[in-house]
Amino acid sequence: MKRIAQHPVLSLAVLGIVSGWLGTYALGLGFGVAPAIGVYMILAGIWFGLVVGFGVWTWGKRSWMAAAGALAATWIGWEVAVNLALQLDENWLKAAAIPDALRSYMIGFIAGAVGALLVWAGAAMSTPALQRVSTAVMVVATGAVLGLLLPWTSNYDDPAILLLPWQAGVAAVLGFGLAPSRTARQSSTAAPARI
Repeated sequence: MKRIAQHPVLSLAVLGIVSGWLGTYALGLGFGVAPAIGVYMILAGIWFGLVVGFGVWTWGKRSWMAAAGALAATWIGWEVAVNLALQLDENWLKAAAIPDALRSYMIGFIAGAVGALLVWAGAAMSTPALQRVSTAVMVVATGAVLGLLLPWTSNYDDPAILLLPWQAGVAAVLGFGLAPSRTARQSSTAAPARI
């Protein structure tokens, strides 16, 4: 068990897969009628928020407030990304007369990036190991690239196509930022060896 605790990347990726699976089959209630702004698929954001909160608690700052803040920010990030995707699809990009296929990929990329940015911000808020710009860039880039799966989700009417890899990928990159060896290297005050 100790070895697993030293590997937040793998642990959080696996939990991200579980969260994506739960989010696919237990989306939860929603309030609102699409494409209007609303609160959609409540549990999908909460499942992933539990994963991010667990990561912050276990490898970041062991504080209930930090974990709860990460959970809340992740859920808010989910809701913002869903609402942004709906607005882009039904209002903003449709008005720009962008072809359907390109519009779907753009929506996934943009909403995936915004959702990942908010997840990172919530996790990094009280976790110094995640506050590096490089970690933020990796998390946002992962969310954006995996957001490109959105058209496939719509095409096959299966949220798992997006939720499983997106949540596993974003969680794994957060785990990379939380990894003990990276944190130890960052805080090391030893001078580098000269060759």
